[in-house]
Amino acid sequence: MNDSGREALIQRIFSEVRRLSEVDRRPRMVELGADSVLIAEIEALLLGDAETSALGASPAARGATGTGAELGEGDTLGAWRLLEEIGSGGMGAVYLAERSDGHFDQRVAIKLIRGIPDAETFVHFARERQILANLQHPNIARLLDGGATPGGQPYLAMEYVEGEPIEQYCAAHSLGLDSRLRLFQKVCSAVQYAHQRLIVHCDLKPSNILVRADGNPVLLDFGIARALDQQAGPRELKSASSWVTPLYASPEQLRGEPVTTASDVFSLGLILFELLAGRRARLDADDHTITLLGQSAVKPSELAEAMPWVARLRGDLDAIVQRATAADPRERYESAESLAADLQRHLDFRPISARRQGAGYRLGRLLRRRWPVFAAAALLLLVAGTFTWQLARERDRALSAEREAITQAHTAERVSEFLVSVFNVSNPNLSQKRTLTAREVLDQGAERIEGELSDTPAVKAKMLAVLGTAYRYIGESARAVDLLDRAASLYLDPRVDQPLAAADALSALAVVYSNNNYPASKAEQVASEALRLRERYAEPESLPIADALNTLGIVHESEDRFDEAEALLLHSLRIRERLAGKESRAVASVLHNLGLVETSRGSDLGKAIDYFERALAIKKKLEGDRNPDYETSLADYAKALRKDGQRERAVDIQRKDLALSRELYGERSELLAGAHNELGYTLHDMGRFSEAAAEYQASMDIRRELGGDTGAAFAIPLNNLASAYEDMGDYAAAEPMYRRSLELRRSGQDPDSPLIASAEYNLARLLLKMGRLEEAHELADKALSSYRKRYGADHRNVVKVEMLEVERLLDSHALDDASELFSKVVASPVELGDTFLARRHALAARIAEQRGDADKALEASRQAWEAIRRAWGEHHPLSLEYGLAYARQLSRSGEHQQARAIVNSIADLAPAFSPRSPLHAELARAPGRDE
Repeated sequence: MNDSGREALIQRIFSEVRRLSEVDRRPRMVELGADSVLIAEIEALLLGDAETSALGASPAARGATGTGAELGEGDTLGAWRLLEEIGSGGMGAVYLAERSDGHFDQRVAIKLIRGIPDAETFVHFARERQILANLQHPNIARLLDGGATPGGQPYLAMEYVEGEPIEQYCAAHSLGLDSRLRLFQKVCSAVQYAHQRLIVHCDLKPSNILVRADGNPVLLDFGIARALDQQAGPRELKSASSWVTPLYASPEQLRGEPVTTASDVFSLGLILFELLAGRRARLDADDHTITLLGQSAVKPSELAEAMPWVARLRGDLDAIVQRATAADPRERYESAESLAADLQRHLDFRPISARRQGAGYRLGRLLRRRWPVFAAAALLLLVAGTFTWQLARERDRALSAEREAITQAHTAERVSEFLVSVFNVSNPNLSQKRTLTAREVLDQGAERIEGELSDTPAVKAKMLAVLGTAYRYIGESARAVDLLDRAASLYLDPRVDQPLAAADALSALAVVYSNNNYPASKAEQVASEALRLRERYAEPESLPIADALNTLGIVHESEDRFDEAEALLLHSLRIRERLAGKESRAVASVLHNLGLVETSRGSDLGKAIDYFERALAIKKKLEGDRNPDYETSLADYAKALRKDGQRERAVDIQRKDLALSRELYGERSELLAGAHNELGYTLHDMGRFSEAAAEYQASMDIRRELGGDTGAAFAIPLNNLASAYEDMGDYAAAEPMYRRSLELRRSGQDPDSPLIASAEYNLARLLLKMGRLEEAHELADKALSSYRKRYGADHRNVVKVEMLEVERLLDSHALDDASELFSKVVASPVELGDTFLARRHALAARIAEQRGDADKALEASRQAWEAIRRAWGEHHPLSLEYGLAYARQLSRSGEHQQARAIVNSIADLAPAFSPRSPLHAELARAPGRDE
């Protein structure tokens, strides 16, 4: 049920039961469909309702509730005709009436008792008539007439007030804090007027204070008010206390003790609390706010519900409400006038009586009250001080600029000298070598930094950062990490003290970590430190801040924290578009990274492709299409196309990227190795396993030549090569590769890294195919635990491991356990792609087959066959296994011709598989195969 429907139901049931006796209410609420929560809410409304909140009504009143009044709508009473009932309570009802004698038009509110009046009720009405006759105040509803009905029931005709209850008026008209206080002061004035005539209202509450359209409040219902100069007997005293509203009654009223003006002050304090805090002081039966206010244990400022003036409540207004609502009447304001006066002192920035008036407090009030005088004096002092400070500042700025210019000139000179000396090694006349590669030039420079720049730490830091960035762009991640880390540390050295330059180096270092499969914790730590430095030393919403957000977004993308990554990158994009321009290199960079997020998330690959195409267009326009920046986006663009199923197009782009990488980075580069690996991915997806294996092998050869066959980066093509051999059915060749990949990832990654879990799953899947069930189970269990810890129970990686466990249980002939776990897999809300959907249908077919349900097995095999072809295409090698399984089920069901047709349509896929593949034997045994 939505909020509006729930509110409507509450109001309907409330209207139905508000006039029932307390005994009859709850059964009726249950009949009307209220659950325990709704009943609690409705009872809270009944507790605070003006007409239903009697504290133990007298037997006569309780009996009268259900008997009906003598008169009703349409009846005439003296000069008045009753129009409609506008209120109802334990004693009687209130009707809107108009004059019926034709002398003039006038509307009044007529109060009638309900049922047979007793002596006590006559006393109430007699007292109310006398009280109202004595009260002539513009903010108190006037008594106009009174008498008895034909049946002897007393009635009162009072001024009819058109208005809204005070708390509703304030909310509807969006009254500010000062306006609410001034409105409340008028209420206090009316209450004080009554108190001066020795009359206590006894039932002050928001519904008894209506505010007219002109903004003036009017007090209603002096029906239980007491004249303090009259002595009431015990029975009358009990009667008076039995009709108060508990929500706003003072503690002494609730105890049945004699009332005083302090009782009205308490009720005023609760009303003031409601106007300031935007909520009632008592929300339900378990809310002890009123008691805590009385003990000064809570403050309105602590309980205000999103009111814009919460800060202004602290101090004066908190103290005023706490004093007005003190549990002990002797600690409250002595009158409503005193309460209003303290509010006026607050509005005038004068010390209030409810707080201790220390020197600091009095001085603060004086400053607020006389701020123009103090501001003028402070301005004169400020102008004089600023003039003096400005002179000194300009002097210091000139000296600082001079020193900075000298430092920068010296740094530029040293950097220039160093670079010239480094690049001289490529001069054949000086190096006595014919040619040198870019890497060899960088290696020469890196070796010379320590020896030649130790006396100039600022120059050394800059050169470390420059060379680290250069190594990053030629794909030498290990050298880049070392140099960038040292550059950042040196920039933070007190001798250099360039925190923003350090943030630049840290940002570049975080990207290298993230892009090269270093532990995620390292990348996040470095990226967060870069953001911290920029937030401290750079302007808000500046380009350095945008760079830090972009870097942290890259790191979160690598951790599969896609929503966080997207939010950071979009924030960076907005800053960069505003400050650098929509076609700047900075914007192209963040568009590229947004493409990575969408590619990894996989839910909107069209969006990913669009991001990459926009990034490539900007980069080509700015720098052409033969530079590392363009190559990076080209490579990731191809990944998005591959995941979107556009494999032929992806292969074409990846072959261009491979050639460009070779041209840019040379034959020995991590980036060229990465290009071979990515091309292998796509060929693998297309079922061209042998070609894919060749690309994976080329990637590994380059990394091995670079000395990188022991890191997590080497584990990637190694794992992929193992996967290619697995798909070709050469399990013996795949196993040692999977084991080596797992070993490398365990040695270089955080224990909970998803890369480790992925390697464990891959090896478990292979071992299961090889019939080594226990070892497979052990590895799968580790992967499952890791995935659940990272992603929770409802995630695609969790489901795929659970499906592997179902397969193991079936291989172990544990049919019931397999069926139970499979039911959980089927019930999972995770959306599976067609590849995993095919596996799920294949498992359903195996379960049905083992249970002897041939029809269900046939249908599940058909669904698996269709899903795998949707995933990989009509004629993909990976469909061979599913086609043979479907043909076998067709043959068992007597559909031999259809089985033969399927087998013949897929038989030509066999050459894609290794001679060791079990599929060759299965194909040979396939039903109805034409020889």
